[in-house]
Amino acid sequence: MGFTDLAVVEEAYADYEAAAARISSLDHAGLSVPELLELQSRRERLACAAEAVDHRILAALQTQTTAKEIGAKNWADVLRIRLHIDADEARRRVRDTDNLGPRSAITGEPLGPVWPAVAAAQAEGAINTEHVAVITNFFTKLPLWVDPTTRTQCEQSLVAGARHQTPEELRAAAKNLLYQLDQDGPEPDDAERDRKRGIRMGNQRSDGTSEISGTLDPEARAYWEAIYEKLAAPGMCNPADEVPCLSGTPTAEQIAGDTRTLSQR
Repeated sequence: MGFTDLAVVEEAYADYEAAAARISSLDHAGLSVPELLELQSRRERLACAAEAVDHRILAALQTQTTAKEIGAKNWADVLRIRLHIDADEARRRVRDTDNLGPRSAITGEPLGPVWPAVAAAQAEGAINTEHVAVITNFFTKLPLWVDPTTRTQCEQSLVAGARHQTPEELRAAAKNLLYQLDQDGPEPDDAERDRKRGIRMGNQRSDGTSEISGTLDPEARAYWEAIYEKLAAPGMCNPADEVPCLSGTPTAEQIAGDTRTLSQR
């Protein structure tokens, strides 16, 4: 672990806070349209670059302690409680740190970010968190069989686009790139299927309902189809019936009186 002079850090942050306070007190009303637009761009670059500093701070924390030692369940929980942000934003920050922050090998040797080109562009202030989210989603969907060289080329291509595209435009480019790579990809193996499978439950709505989504592997789908065919048939397991049919075949009256949709059954 390298030596960090706390006095130097404190001085830099004191200057930073003083500059922020000075900027906050400025009157921008007398500036021209080109000048105001340029200031907007400069502030956006600074805000984007600040994310890279946050990654380094969190990464440094993670090398010295664990979330449980601090008193939280995980690092997202640490950020949520300490910074007063919502859970989704906290998870996003941890995920981005994992991909864009500095890392350490088991031996303690320092390692670069998982996506060095993305990290460098963010540190420059050239791309924002929405661009990073698009790139993260791309790599989540990229098949495992894609080789490291191609992955690096994809990263560089997406970063080059992100420098001058909106997140919506980058999303379309990423979708097209993914299609080009996997038009007729090889048959997915078990590792690829295991990576994709899972069930996700959304936040509970005000009426108490929750949205659920997910991806089934072939074995789970076979089980689910068997359950659907038997227990989700019209007239089966209908709570509206005085005596619901739980096995065998429902009566014609039970079938005719079942007004539920397939998804409701």
